[in-house]
Amino acid sequence: MSVYLFDVDNTLADTSGEIKKRVANFSDSIYPFPLPPDFFELNPDVFLSATAFAGAAEQLHSIVQTGSKILYVTARAPWFDSLTRHWLRLNGFPEAPVICTANKRTIVEQYRPVYMVDDAPHEIDRVKDLVPCLVPAKPYNEGYMNRFEDWSSFPLLQKAAQ
Repeated sequence: MSVYLFDVDNTLADTSGEIKKRVANFSDSIYPFPLPPDFFELNPDVFLSATAFAGAAEQLHSIVQTGSKILYVTARAPWFDSLTRHWLRLNGFPEAPVICTANKRTIVEQYRPVYMVDDAPHEIDRVKDLVPCLVPAKPYNEGYMNRFEDWSSFPLLQKAAQ
């Protein structure tokens, strides 16, 4: 069975869009943007209020329908686990394990996915020697291979169906 790993923030959820509503001068061309260390603990509703990117849930359902397994792997702190699961359900994503970790490389080593989908340059750099990465295009990740502009142009579905 093929395994695919999906990041949540700014990959499936427009978390930056929600932060822009609350933080003056926020820019997604700076990554990571220097938020106060306790920003998410004081504003957990940012995660719940974030909009799902159009077509993302449908694409993941299509991948699951091929018999593949998906895992949600997020750098969110572990205490956001139930909130993350709730957001995924509310936004129509397939049921799958959620792993909150500061070390996605360990998860890649453990599950040996065929692809990882992530927007964060530091996460991509940590795993690119182990797994091909598909990268939702953001101003801060220009120059990375395998970028896709939106979920309607997501290349993984065609690869999973082959």
